[in-house]
Amino acid sequence: MSIQNIKTLKMAICGLLLVSVLSIACAGTENRAVATEPAEIGIIETKMVAGSGVVSASYAEDFYPEFEKISVDPAYQYLELNPGDSNNFTVTVENKENKTIALDPRLVIIPYTENFMDESWVSISPSAKDLDPGEKEEFEIEVNIPEDADLGNYAALISFTENVPEGDVAGYYPNFPGTMQLNLQVWTPPAVQILTPYVNDLIKAGETYTYEIKLRNTGNKDIAISPELTEEGNIIYYDSISPYGGETYAFENDAINVDAPDKVKAGETDIVKLTLKVPADAKGSYAGSLDLNIDDPGIRDYAGKVSLNFRILPIPEEPYETTFKAGTNGTISIEVSAYQYGYGIYTAGGNRDLTPSFEVSLKDPSGNEVTPALVSTKYSGSVNIVDDTYPQPYLSYVSARIAGSTGTSNQGSYQGGTTTFVETYSVPGAVGDWTLSILPKNTENFEYSVTIGAIEE
Repeated sequence: MSIQNIKTLKMAICGLLLVSVLSIACAGTENRAVATEPAEIGIIETKMVAGSGVVSASYAEDFYPEFEKISVDPAYQYLELNPGDSNNFTVTVENKENKTIALDPRLVIIPYTENFMDESWVSISPSAKDLDPGEKEEFEIEVNIPEDADLGNYAALISFTENVPEGDVAGYYPNFPGTMQLNLQVWTPPAVQILTPYVNDLIKAGETYTYEIKLRNTGNKDIAISPELTEEGNIIYYDSISPYGGETYAFENDAINVDAPDKVKAGETDIVKLTLKVPADAKGSYAGSLDLNIDDPGIRDYAGKVSLNFRILPIPEEPYETTFKAGTNGTISIEVSAYQYGYGIYTAGGNRDLTPSFEVSLKDPSGNEVTPALVSTKYSGSVNIVDDTYPQPYLSYVSARIAGSTGTSNQGSYQGGTTTFVETYSVPGAVGDWTLSILPKNTENFEYSVTIGAIEE
C-alpha cells in the first residue's frame, strides 16, 4: 500500500470520527443524524441526514474491495505463556470471492498495546497461499516466547493479505478485514503469595487496632519487601450518608504505623503488622492502599498492593423517633434488626465488641413513658467456604478467594459474612397515637417493624 493511500485513509478515518461527533451533537433536533449499524467486515457506514443531503463515509472498502470476501476464523486469540514457553493454534481462512486471492500472512505491529511483540516470536505455516474461489486453508500459528521477554500484555494483528496498513492506521481497526487479533499475557508464577488481599473494618474513634497482612514465600530464596502507604490513600472528604447528618472527615496516613521485615524468607510465612490509632475526633471514612514493594518479578505493580478501607462508626446522640396509630388495644410487638458486614477479618487486636444493640422506648396515647419488655434476641449469619488455592495470573481480583488468615471472623476454610441481629419487644396496647424511640449502638443501620395484635376482650 502506498504512503499516499495510507495518508488518505487516515484523513478518511478522521472524517468518520468528526461526522460521528456531529451526528451525536445533532441528535434531538429537527435535522437528525442517523448512524447505521457497523457492516459485518467492521467498516462503519455513517450517513448525515439534513434535508435531502446524504453523505456516505464508507471509504475503506474503496481501498480494499477484496476484504468483504475473506473469512478469518477465529478473529481473536488470547494466550497466557511464561517466558520460554510456546504454543500453537490453527486459523482457517476462506475465500468467498469469485477469483483467486493471494494470501501472504504476516504479523502487523500495532501501537495500542502495553508491550510490543517481536515479529520473530510468531511463525506462520504455510508462509503463502493462492486461495481459489470457495477454498479454505488452515494456517498453523506458532508462538514462541524468549526466556528474556518482559512480562506483561502484548497485542498484534495477523494479516492474511498484503494491503493492511502499518502503524496507527491498523490500530483504528482492531478487527480490520482480512486479519485476526493476537493477544498475549506473558507472566511467571509469583513466589510470594499475598494471603491478606484487603483490610476492611468498622472502627471507633479514639481506639487502637492492629492488623496482620500475611505473606507466604513459596520459592527457594528470600525475597525483599519494603511496604509503604501510597499517596493516593490519603484523606477522602464527602457528605455524610448517615441519617443522623453531620460533616464527615477522615484521618491521614500518619495514623497508621507499618512494621514489616525487610524480606520474606524462603518457604516461610511472614507478617506485615499495621497499627491504627484512630484520632478521638475522627469521623467519616479512609480509603487507601499499602504498597508492599515486593521484589518478585511475578507480581505486577498493581497486584502488590493491599486495599485499606476504614469506616468510623457513627454514634448518634439522639434516638430515632417515629409515630404509629393503634386501632385496637391488642398487644404491640416491636422488632428491631441490624445487619453487619464481616468486618475485622484480618484484625489481630483491638476492641472488636461491635455487637449491635438498641435502647427502645415508647410513649402511649396519654403521653406516658412506657418501657417495652425484651421478648427475644436472634442472631443469624452467613458463612463463606473458601479454599487455599492461589489462581494465576489474575492477582488483582482472585486473591480475595484466598484463605489463610486466623482473624476473629475467619476460621480456617470458613469465612464469616454478614451477621444479622434481631431484638423483639412487646408492650400492652391501647387505641391511639404512639411514639416509638430507638437509639442504636454499634451499627450503621437498622430496620424496625411494629405489629399491633387483635382486640383483647
